[in-house]
Parts: sequence; C-alpha cells; structure tokens
Amino acid sequence: MDAPWRWIDLGGVDGATMVNVFVAVARTVGSARSPPTVLVLHPDRPFANVGYHQEAEREVDIAYCRDAGIPVVRRVVGGGAILDGPWEHDYMAVVPSGAPGTEEGVPAFYARYLEPIRATLARLGVAAVRSGVNDLAVRGRKVSANGAMQLDGSWVLVGDVLLDLDIPAMSRALRVPDEKFRGKLATGMADWLTSVKAETGHRPDRSEVSRLLEEEFAAAFGVSFVRAPLSEEETRALAGLKASRTGDDWTFRRDRAHPGFARAPVEGRAVKIANGALLARLDRKAGKLVRVTLLHRHGRIEEVEFSGDFFTQPFDADLAELEARLKGAPVDAAALRASIGDWVEARGVRLLGATADDLAAAVVDAAALSPAAP
Repeated sequence: MDAPWRWIDLGGVDGATMVNVFVAVARTVGSARSPPTVLVLHPDRPFANVGYHQEAEREVDIAYCRDAGIPVVRRVVGGGAILDGPWEHDYMAVVPSGAPGTEEGVPAFYARYLEPIRATLARLGVAAVRSGVNDLAVRGRKVSANGAMQLDGSWVLVGDVLLDLDIPAMSRALRVPDEKFRGKLATGMADWLTSVKAETGHRPDRSEVSRLLEEEFAAAFGVSFVRAPLSEEETRALAGLKASRTGDDWTFRRDRAHPGFARAPVEGRAVKIANGALLARLDRKAGKLVRVTLLHRHGRIEEVEFSGDFFTQPFDADLAELEARLKGAPVDAAALRASIGDWVEARGVRLLGATADDLAAAVVDAAALSPAAP
C-alpha cells in the first residue's frame, strides 16, 4: 500500500473558507510539503457561490442576499452560480501532478475521482451515474456537482453530495427577470436536482457519509488515511486568501471589467446607443453557457465581454486579454474563430464546456440581434 494520504474533516465552515481552503492545500500538496489530501466539510449557513467567469450581479440577487445576510463569494472554479447550504456534504480531493488519475487530462481525472463518489452514493442507496463530464445524476437529476482544476502543481476535485434540498431558498437567491420566472426556476430546479433524502426517504448522518467516502477513496486508490488538521502554513495561507478574496474588488471583478456595459440589455436583446452603435447581449448554450455582451458598429467590434459557467484551464485564464485582442475585429465567424483559436494556443488555455467556435458564434449571433423598439 502506498504512503498514507491525509484526511481532514473541517465540519461546518463559512463560504469564504469553503471556496478558498483547497487553494491553500493545493500549494503544499503540489510542492510535497503535504501528502495527497481529502477534505470533508459543509457550509454552516447558506452562501451564494458564483463561478469564476460569471458576472455576480447578473446571476445573484445581490440586494436580497445582503438584506437576508447571505454572503456572496466568487470561487476559482468555473460553473454556475448556486446557493450552497447545510443541505449538502462537500469533499475536496487534492493530489500532486503525476498521481494516479492525473496522467490523461481533465476528463480522465473526473472519471477516476468521481468513482469513489458514485460508489458512496450507491452504498447510501442512490444509483447515480455520470452526467456529462463532471456530475453524477439519477434519471437525469443531479445529485452531485463537481469541478476540477490544476493549481500550483496539484490536481483538485471539489464537489458535493446533496443530502437534502431547499429549493425555495436556492431559487430565491438567484437573479431572475420577474417572480413568474422565479416560479419557473424553482420548478426547473426540482426537475433537474435530487438528493439522497428524495431518493431514499432518509437523510444520512454526515459522519456516515464521511466514513463511506473515506472507505471508497481508500479502496479506489489503494491507500490508507491519517487524520490531521490543516498545517500551520495552510492555515496562514487560508487566512490570506480569505482577506484578499472576500472584498467587492474580487467578488464583482467581472461585473466591473467593462463599466460601459452597466446598461446592457437583457439576454437576446440589442439597444441603440450614441453614434449609431449597438449594444447587445446574448446567451449561447454550448456544453456550458457562454454569455457575450457586445458593443459593435459598422460590422466591427468596439468592445466585447465573455462570461458564463464554462471552465478554463488554468482557472484564471485572462479573458480580458482576449477581449482586448478582439477590439476592432470584424464581426466575421471565420476571422473570430481564428483569432480566438490563436489566443488559446498562444496562452496554453484549455476551454471546457465551450470552444473557440462557440465564443465566435456567440459574437456573430449577438451582432445579428435587431435593436429593441423605442
């Protein structure tokens, strides 16, 4: 059997800890100052969790969350905005590059590291299967959502098991056009999400879920675990990350990247602005959602912004650099695909849940929107 891995049970934590602790651990695991590590934890209270490439104000009802005392945090993993809360049980697996399952890229990593989660659910009485690349579902309804990334010499899987659901709270925290749409959102959530309790009639104790996860990770990778806390180095790093990644400059970084887009129209609409330019916003469903906000005039891009719940590797791929590169470019699908593809290749970026074609097509389709009637 290989050298022991570390098992850390943090119990209930706040949102800022939830989205930053694996970053602190990745630094020490990637440099071999800590062994491969699995953490289990859960939110001690609800918090709105925004994907790295999303606009927080477009996804979350900020005013409601502030009035309700619900923190809004931005994570370094892609994906969509959601209200996390005590109804879930979370895990984070952090292993060094070269560890089993990291040899063949992100899809293979998901396949290997989701297997202990699937096996745990099976032992809880939930027959979940892979859904897409990164989730586990029962009859098409998600019971475990996951994200993966490479960070500081480590590979990281973060995810949750939905022990229960609070659909009213989860739908209320998200931004919607009106209350009728909110009702449809709640209905949709009930249709695409499920939980251990919904599937079995029983909400298991967290201690049981953690025990099963430990046993299944040990069996899947042929390792044993030693229980340990965060190291002093990791504790200091976590405190620093929470200090730097909880302010508005971090949380609303995508929202503030293009001040001129503050009055962008709703999705699927365009408006005329000064000097004959058009400002448009369009959502394109690829593997994930790509949202483009576009200012264009006479067939050329004056300013563009990409956001959405897609993933990039590295997680902090500089979309602002790509957006700047496209200023002045013609609104032409072939030219845009080439320019975006060149940037992806030059920067060594991998897009997950979207392609260069998807980004180019979103721009072209946004430019084709007719302006709203006055």
